[in-house]
Amino acid sequence: MLFKIKINVLWRSLIYRLFVLMVLLFIGCASTEQAKPVAEQFEPLNFSVCKTDEFSGFGVGAHENEALSEAHSALAMQINSSVKVTAEHMVNQHVSNGKENLNSMYESKTTTESILPNAHDARIASKRQNGNNKISIVVCMSHSDAAKGFVERLRPIAASLEFTANAAIEEKHPKLKSEAWHKTQQIWNEFVRLYSVIQGLDNDKAALFEPIAALYAKAKDGYLGYCQTAKLYWNPEQDTPYSEVAFSKLSKNLKLEKASCKGHGISLIYKNTGHECKHSGMFRCSYKPSMLIASCYDEEYRLLENSNVEVFQNVEEVALRKLREKLEYESFWNKWEQEIKQWKPVCE
Repeated sequence: MLFKIKINVLWRSLIYRLFVLMVLLFIGCASTEQAKPVAEQFEPLNFSVCKTDEFSGFGVGAHENEALSEAHSALAMQINSSVKVTAEHMVNQHVSNGKENLNSMYESKTTTESILPNAHDARIASKRQNGNNKISIVVCMSHSDAAKGFVERLRPIAASLEFTANAAIEEKHPKLKSEAWHKTQQIWNEFVRLYSVIQGLDNDKAALFEPIAALYAKAKDGYLGYCQTAKLYWNPEQDTPYSEVAFSKLSKNLKLEKASCKGHGISLIYKNTGHECKHSGMFRCSYKPSMLIASCYDEEYRLLENSNVEVFQNVEEVALRKLREKLEYESFWNKWEQEIKQWKPVCE
């Protein structure tokens, strides 16, 4: 009886040990199966298939198109990231008047892009299928081919810059000339960003746009020269107490030259409209302010007028004095000032 009990105990102990061993083997196999894809996923990549002076991009996917798309995106990000520092340095050499904010220019314009306009120029240098049925691809692109995408993006901007720069050079009308120049500056900021990127990638391709850059420089020099003589000249038809009031009001915030108009200047011709007094129990005196904005060559641009300023007094002399005092505090002077500012070029 005692012998049978010992046999049962040994048998149960053996069964328990076999069960524990089977559990441990099962867990070990499961862990191995889970770890295998991870090992494959982080398999070292060989980028030596690309030349040292080439850009590269890696992609992996369930099929070739997916892997290739990811590789192109990685390539585009590397190209944009690598040229940014070089381009910022070159843009600094091209800035207009040295006052552009390069940081804001790049924050708004040079974002890291994942689009490659000329993806067909990238060559597949390596392609393999991993043990987990994933396709991995390495693509390469030369600096010259990388520049092609930026060249195509720059072409329409260069065409716009050429148009506005020529307009800024040829336009004679003060307002239109200033508008053309300010538009030229805006487009130049877009142009020089891409132009500098191309310079950093391929000088031969950048040379295609050198005539446009030279045209901008010509427009810039011409406009700065225009600004030197595009002053506001005060030329009243006749010096009167009313013209003195007008000059006093307008010269507070505007730089007015009391001299004959010359060059590309703007002539402010204050009209001698004179006052009018009528008596009907009281003196009713009125005055109509009027000023002509013209060129130094007598080309009339704009006539500024205001409704009659009136006063009523028993004595005519008192009425005329009150009329001049009232004229000084009329609200239309601010409107005139804003209008005149639109004709003077901003050259600072």
